[in-house]
Amino acid sequence: GRAEVPFGPDAVQKLEALGVIPEASVSFRDRYYDVPNWRLTLADHWLRQREGAGWELKSPLRPLEGAAASRGQQNHPERPAGARNHEPQHPPQPLEGRTHLATQYQEVTCPRDIVARVCGLLGVDPATGWQSDVARAVEELGLQEFASFVTRRCKYRLASLRLTVDLDEMDFGYAVGEVEAMVLREQEVPEALERIQELGSQLGLDMKSPIPGKMSVYLCKFRPAHYEALMRAGSLRKVRAATDEEGN
Repeated sequence: GRAEVPFGPDAVQKLEALGVIPEASVSFRDRYYDVPNWRLTLADHWLRQREGAGWELKSPLRPLEGAAASRGQQNHPERPAGARNHEPQHPPQPLEGRTHLATQYQEVTCPRDIVARVCGLLGVDPATGWQSDVARAVEELGLQEFASFVTRRCKYRLASLRLTVDLDEMDFGYAVGEVEAMVLREQEVPEALERIQELGSQLGLDMKSPIPGKMSVYLCKFRPAHYEALMRAGSLRKVRAATDEEGN
């Protein structure tokens, strides 16, 4: 499980007080793609190409009892036929979700699976040449880049809670922290989220108040029409203006 958390300027000092171990600091560029009518992102599917790491598709899992709450807006569309969780023989993928108001995600990295799911959402049959070539499928399906930004990520490990903490600073002026607990099975997600909550308590963080993710902030700033459409679909969290009252 993974949760975005509201780390402030003193985040590193607070983490060091808990005995975190610094692991790495890297910078990378992410590019996100969708068709012009935003069909993928409106269905809460996020296709990303990360510099040096390849392609990934984040797709929502079915709701887990006790592990995630509804967004309180419209339900997400059903996943396309054949879109299943990886079997245990595949490398474990992290499940992403924000604690409270959370949706759990599976991060799909197998090119064949990515192409199959994208084609399923778009209602087309995968071409033979697309099976292991996501870039070709993206081009021939007419997907377009709608977001591109550089992230500087500092990674820390907290052995006592079996958690990793990423502090991300984006080149468009936004910073956010992510706490991650790796899981092998969906059934482990509730316990993982409990560990994340425990870290939040130790750091004195307000884990109940939702915070906007980096994509929400980026689209609000640079792609307002796309942002508004995703807000109406319940796929993004509202970016509060500085004059808004707390909690709106």
